[in-house]
Amino acid sequence: MNWDQGTWDSGSWDQPSDYFSPQPQPKSKVKRQDYYPSRIGDQVNWLDNYAAKLPIHGATLGVIAGDITASVNDAKYANYVLGTWLTAVRAFSPSTTDAVDDVLTGGGTGAMVLPTFTAPALPAGVTAAVPGTLNRIFALISKMKLSAGYTEAIGTDLGIVGAAVTEKALPKFSADLLQGAGCQCVKLTFAKYGHMGVYIESRRGTGAWEFQAIDTESPYMDERPLLVAGQPEVREYRMRFWDKGTPNGDWTDVVKVTVSP
Repeated sequence: MNWDQGTWDSGSWDQPSDYFSPQPQPKSKVKRQDYYPSRIGDQVNWLDNYAAKLPIHGATLGVIAGDITASVNDAKYANYVLGTWLTAVRAFSPSTTDAVDDVLTGGGTGAMVLPTFTAPALPAGVTAAVPGTLNRIFALISKMKLSAGYTEAIGTDLGIVGAAVTEKALPKFSADLLQGAGCQCVKLTFAKYGHMGVYIESRRGTGAWEFQAIDTESPYMDERPLLVAGQPEVREYRMRFWDKGTPNGDWTDVVKVTVSP
């Protein structure tokens, strides 16, 4: 094996077999909740708030003292791992790359002393938790939300209320001209916002609105020939949602395009 054919700081190098290849790890079964942030920095803050507020609201929500203590420790330990420990690991990582480079291509006459990572101490009163801190926290939150004492104000204070999802009242679409074989075509790119599809109507010239199509996947292509060959025409389009065989909701604003030969 030629050692100079790999990239050491990428964690891989050319090798004749997969003997040293890392084995696939099972994916986490935790389902991220809508109130739990996606950014690690925000997750650290969320866990810190949860650990501080659970002792205040836990009894009101029917959580016994032992479970409050355990869940607070889970949150504080996860906070430590995502914050203090992970930051230290990332700061230590470049030194490992430098050490590998020195071992392989460095100079000097003294024996190498490889860097050793020392994990930061746990915060006072926090103990290492068994795997699954978020699983347990989310499970407890689900139970608390079913408590008779649960209110929106308590949920907001705990940070366990997800952002409100605003339902879209109308589809959104745009019209673009593309050159076809005989004339220009109109490409309608649309967003149906979770609905089954869109119901499309069109109007040409001074004509009436007419059914154009039901489409469940964007984009829709209007490839109709011109009403009068060689003569440009104005086409207007509007859409509404379509679900389970029925158009519904209000019409969008009208979009106009001029189609040329």
